[in-house]
Parts: sequence; C-alpha cells; structure tokens
Amino acid sequence: MSAPSWYRERNDRSLRYAGRVLPNDRPIVLSMGTDAATRYDGQVAAIVAANLLARMTPSLVFDIPDVEILPPLPWAGAKLRDQLTASAFAADPSGFLDSRKPKDGDYVLSLGRQYSAATVHGSGWNAFVGPGESPLPDSNQTNPVGPALASILAVARLFALEMAPLDGPYLFNAFNWRSHEISDTEVPPVDLTSNLGSIWSVGTGSVGTAVLYFLTLVTNRFSSALFDMDFVKIHNLDRSPIFVASDVDEVNRKSKVAVTEAYLRSVGVQNVTLEQKPLDQSSLWFDRRAGTPDLLVSAANERNVRYIIEQSSPPLQIYGTTGANWEASVIRHIPLVDPCSCCLLPPDIPQAATTCATETVVRPDTGDAVDASLPFLSFAAGLMAAAEILKARLPGYPFSANRTT
Repeated sequence: MSAPSWYRERNDRSLRYAGRVLPNDRPIVLSMGTDAATRYDGQVAAIVAANLLARMTPSLVFDIPDVEILPPLPWAGAKLRDQLTASAFAADPSGFLDSRKPKDGDYVLSLGRQYSAATVHGSGWNAFVGPGESPLPDSNQTNPVGPALASILAVARLFALEMAPLDGPYLFNAFNWRSHEISDTEVPPVDLTSNLGSIWSVGTGSVGTAVLYFLTLVTNRFSSALFDMDFVKIHNLDRSPIFVASDVDEVNRKSKVAVTEAYLRSVGVQNVTLEQKPLDQSSLWFDRRAGTPDLLVSAANERNVRYIIEQSSPPLQIYGTTGANWEASVIRHIPLVDPCSCCLLPPDIPQAATTCATETVVRPDTGDAVDASLPFLSFAAGLMAAAEILKARLPGYPFSANRTT
C-alpha cells in the first residue's frame, strides 16, 4: 500500500469525526530540558506525547536530552530519545522523524515547568498546559497520571486550535477531577509494591488498550484476562497506544487480544489469559469463581454485553468512554453503591449517550455505521479509567462521582 493510501486509511476515523487531521508539512517539536528529562514524570510526559503525536502527524521532532529511562517505566535503562524514536517509527514507519533544535515555523511543545509559549507540565495528580511558567510544584510521588494528562491535553488543544498559539492556561487534577492543584500532603501515594489483582478487560480496542497501557507506565503487578473477537486494522492505529503498523496483516490477521497480550508480556505482566470470543460465549466468564475478577474494564458495547455483565454477579467496573462532542469520560460501578451499567446505559435504547471508545457515524458511500473518534479522546478516556483503577486501593475511595466527563 502506498504511503498516501496508508495515511488515508489510518486517519479515516478522525476524518469522519472531525473532518480534518493535523497538517503534515509543519513539524511538531517535543522539547525538554535536562531537569525534566531526568525525572520520572517528565519522561512519562515525553513518552505519552510522542506516542500520541506519532499517530496524528508524520512530522515529529525530538529535542530531548540523551538520558536513561527511569524505573518503574518498563523501558528503564534504555535511552529516552531512542525509545521515543522507536515507538514513533513503530506507529508510523513512514514518518519524517528528526532529532534537532526547534526552527522557525515549528510548533513547539515544551515539556517541563519552565516558561514557554506552550508549557506542558504534569506531576503527581496535577496537569498544567498553557503559555508561561507552570505554577505546579514537582511532586515527590511516582504517578504517571498528571504528566500523561498534561501531554494529552496539550495535543488536544493543539488540534482544536489548528496549531494556533495556546489559549490556556488549563490546570486540572485527576484525583477528584477538579480544576485546581492538589498537593502531595492531601493524598496518599500510589503503592508501587501492591498487586492490583486480577483485571479483566472486555474489549481491547482503543480505550481498552489505553487503560492497560497507562497502568503499565507505573506497574506490571496485576494479572489480566482479555476478551475481544476483533482483529487489528489500519484505522485502529491512530487511537490505540499499543497497536503498531506491524500488527496489521491482511493475510495473517492478528487478533486484538493476541497483540495486547504480546504488549503486556513485553512490559512484564506475567499472567495473561486470552478469550478471542464475546463475553456471552465465554466459559471463562460464566465458570469463574465468586469474587473473580477483582476489577472489570468493560470497554465494549456489542452483543448486549452490559446485560451479560450485570446478570453475572459483576465485580467493581471501571471504564472510559468517548462521545460525539469531543468529550472523554470515566464511569465507575461499585456493586450495591453506584448505579449499575444497565441503569446508566440502558440496553434497550438504540443510541446510548456514550459508546466505549467511539461515536457511531454513517459512511456516506455505503450507509454503514462505523465507529469514529479522535486519538486524544481515546487516550484521555483510557487514562481517566487507569487513574480510577490506581485510586481504587487508596483509603477513602471513591473521591468523585461515578461518572466524570
């Protein structure tokens, strides 16, 4: 397939959703000083920004120091700039990647707290994006959520403003999902020694894989079961942080669960079970013991899946969704506390308020319904769900309403 055809198919769902993609003739530079590059949160910001932008533009530049990646990131010991380049090339083998200082005409995102026209700074649970110096202190907690959220928000604003100067500032915290800073003294730290238990993922599309991706930026201490019957296609590459170009094979098709398993094992998750079938046909689901799994990421809507879940003594459910109006949400169902998923998203309503990873649109050429969203929305929904999963073991949980948009 020629490069123009490949990009056209890769960008298909973004074009259906927004009617445009980023221009390919204006480089976007990720710039970072040594102070930020040698911090865990700075490295998370760079890794997430590079992963997301590589799925949106072929013109990506790294102005990044040659430093080693820190634990608990799964690539600890490798060079940061090498990892950014490798992940970007894996997502887009035809990309025009470069490593250099910014030039006139570049769009520069400055990762870190220093003054710039487009400052991207996240630390702990907090995220800041805007012109000027970040007001946030550097957190002492090892937490990927704030820096990942800052990178996603920066790319969202870059796209929304069509690469005009940032109109911020924007400041959020992902602990209680409010627009103010929250300090380390107000929240207990994420316990990196704790096992998250068994996390089962119903749906390994864009949001489902994003949840797992963001969790593995801080821990591989969980077991996983993956339920999905679909295969990786080119149009999946712009919204999932773990699917790469080599996962698309029209002859020997690769299942989403197999590709997701391979990623999880590559970052140290040892116990992974595959079910390449829908939940209503899964003996693993129906024969499971009471109390299993510890948590369900229910990132699917097909085949009346919410009814199947709710009729089978469901555990705690946490998942992300995207919607038609450029929104991302996280939804939680604590049994006997929160409304169940059938109450929130009734199965007898043809068009529910949200869909798990996408918004349904109609193809004008065939009249068929297809799923469409924007890359940063799926990343955001997955991150929001991962944040709730990390918080679920903290004393006093929950800290917000069962649905946050």
